[in-house]
Amino acid sequence: MIWWCVGIGGSYLVIVFLFVGLLGGLSTGDSVHAPLEITSENTNLSPEVLQYQPLVEKYAKEAGIPEEVPVLLAIMMVESGGRAVDVFQSSESLGLPVNTLDTEGSIKQGVQHYKNCLDAAKALGNDQWTAIAAYNFGGNYNNFIAQHGHVHSTKLADTYSRTVVAPSLGNTAGITYPYPNPVAIPYNGGYLYLNGGNFFYPDLVKQYLVQSTSGGQTSATTATGWKKKALELAQQDVGKTFPTGWGQRGECIVAVQGWINGAKGGTFIPGGVRTGYVQSGATEVPWSQAKAGDVIQYENTGSPDLFATGVHTMLVESTNSDGTVNVIESNNPGGSGFVDKRSNVSNSAPAGWRSVVWRFQD
Repeated sequence: MIWWCVGIGGSYLVIVFLFVGLLGGLSTGDSVHAPLEITSENTNLSPEVLQYQPLVEKYAKEAGIPEEVPVLLAIMMVESGGRAVDVFQSSESLGLPVNTLDTEGSIKQGVQHYKNCLDAAKALGNDQWTAIAAYNFGGNYNNFIAQHGHVHSTKLADTYSRTVVAPSLGNTAGITYPYPNPVAIPYNGGYLYLNGGNFFYPDLVKQYLVQSTSGGQTSATTATGWKKKALELAQQDVGKTFPTGWGQRGECIVAVQGWINGAKGGTFIPGGVRTGYVQSGATEVPWSQAKAGDVIQYENTGSPDLFATGVHTMLVESTNSDGTVNVIESNNPGGSGFVDKRSNVSNSAPAGWRSVVWRFQD
């Protein structure tokens, strides 16, 4: 079952899909990760994860990888958000049943499992993203990537999930299930293979890392006036969860409407996927001209006011020199009502959809 936020007029619906592989045929291409150059900072970590940072630092130092603490904390964020006993979900890497280890045991084993993946990647000449993906897939992924160019990509991880992991656990037919996470939608419309692990795992981890690339990417926040206030209101909601459903605050566009109208009342007039912006006097601008305070809206290319899976709304927090943007968004994953930040969002959307940048009057 998947949930996604869509709307009619000023209210938003949660549509429930009970079938598998709805968007299985949608693909907009591969994603190859740049070499990983992590600073000493994380972003968007939950308080539950941060409370375990001292223990992560302790075991990372013992393992000889103290510089990997940001990556390890990001992995914990993806695995459990710090809200499970087995916070690194590392029991299985020891051949134990799920959730066998206690919290400190989980941290110790999680650090060791990642170190093993990292050591294998280095020995085989693979990039660090391969090691991160191997944390989820298992150590054999390193061997697979070593035989396919030594650089992790979403396409290679997809192939490995479908042809190696899923069949080993009984899914020999490539059966898929919906996965409407925004990191997945631009690639294939949002699905994973049953029993195939998560081939978007590095993309999920990346959301919690402050990262630079060899291209010298920098970011800029330029919002002023009421748009700066709107971003401040959005920032105050980051890490919180709100109700979802018809017109509820946890829905993606309702959240953005609230931040904008909280800063300047009456700016964002409720309406359709596209007509709501038009009637509010917003102007569509090219992606290359996006700036802080703008809104990104996925809309259907054939029917711009169509309310269906794929609709999503984000508030631009800052822009990067490589053409990507950093956003604040709600209801990611769909149905969660969770407000979070996401970095390095590119100008991409599912096949049949497009990313529209809307700018309200200052």
